[in-house]
This record gives sequence, C-alpha cells and structure tokens, in this order.
Amino acid sequence: MPGLSPRSEGRPPLSLAARAAIYALLAGLVVASFVVTPGRAGAVRSADQATVGRALPAARGLARSVRDATDAELQPAAHASASPSLAARTQVLILDQPTDDSSVAPLSPVAAAELRMLTLINASRVNRGLVALTMDESVQAVAREHSAAETGVRYVYHDGPDGNARARDAAACGTDWYGENTGKVWNENIDALHREFMSEPWEPINHRTNIMGPLFRRVGIGAVIGPDAMYMTMVFCR
Repeated sequence: MPGLSPRSEGRPPLSLAARAAIYALLAGLVVASFVVTPGRAGAVRSADQATVGRALPAARGLARSVRDATDAELQPAAHASASPSLAARTQVLILDQPTDDSSVAPLSPVAAAELRMLTLINASRVNRGLVALTMDESVQAVAREHSAAETGVRYVYHDGPDGNARARDAAACGTDWYGENTGKVWNENIDALHREFMSEPWEPINHRTNIMGPLFRRVGIGAVIGPDAMYMTMVFCR
C-alpha cells in the first residue's frame, strides 16, 4: 500500500495493550539507570571519607610525612584541652601538699634562748618607738666567749678573768660606744631575766638603758650552759 515501508508490509499492527506493556518496560529501565540503592550509597561515602582521611595528615604536615607528626598534632584539639596532663596534675598535687618541717633541725636550747632574748629586747624597743636591733654574728661570738668564761667562775661580771668589757666590746663593735648586759638564767626562763632588766630605774648606765639605747643598732647575744645555770651576755653596738 502507498505510504508504508517495505519492512511493515504484511506485519499486523500492535495492539493497544502490547504498546502499553512496551512503554512500561522502557520507563523502568530508564529509572533503574539513575537510582542508587542505600547500600551502594553508603559504600561510596565510605570510600570518599577514606580518601579524605588519608589526605588530611599529609596536608597538615605539609612537607613532613605522617610518621613525623607529633602525637599532639595527631590528637584532636578537643582532647588536648579537655583535662590537664599527668605532669600538670602531679605538679598541682605537690604544690597543694603541706610543707614537711621534719627536715628542719630544731633550735638548740642555747640558740632558742638567744633568739628569745632578741625578740624581747626588740619588742621593748619598738613599743617605745625605737629601731629594732639586728643580730651581729661577730659580736655574738665575743658575747659567747664571755659567757663561757663566766661559767668557769660561776658568777657574772664585766671585768674579770677574761679581761674587761671595754677591751672586749669596743673591739667587737668597732667603736668606743658600747653597752654590755650579763646575767644568769634558770630553767630557760629568758622572760624573767628580761623583766628583771626592764624593772630597773631609768639611770644613765644600767641594763635597762642599754636595752633602750636609742643609738644602738646591733647586738650580739651569747648564751652558754654552765654547771649551775645558763649564762647570757648581751653586747650592744652602734
């Protein structure tokens, strides 16, 4: 028949139901070629993340390899600041511990007595508006020698077996202006000796005026334990 191709001659036309079936099959094939199943999508994302994960350390280290990176660099920043390091925690614990005074040697009775007398003298001076005295170790050595000499005769003196106060104390102080107190202490009662000195009247030269001398700045306090008491000498210097 005119208008028909040679290939279509003698072939009956498709029915409407057959055409609908062919169209449905073609549409399914097209949709299937563009839909990715959930399982495959997860695999693709995992592959992409693995690639990025391998690249990040190399990019962060620049020219260095991943093995050259330090542990601090490889750890996330959140973990680095979450808690102090073990060294920091240990340091805090050490700083918080109370100081152990067991390693500090206690003062001997003689040293404690000397320090106590210095404290009492300075308390009396400061209460009257005077300058506190400082302990002079070289003068203290001279005072101890005199106290030791007194223990040999069992009485206190200024001029005696070891010479006179002027010869001892002027040389120790480095000036002719000096003062000397000496006394006995029983039962380590330093306060009693100081009260005895301070109970004296205000006179030009006595134990009290030596303690309260406004021009004195240094003192040497030397104590020695004798057979009958503790002997204590105080040498005051400008």
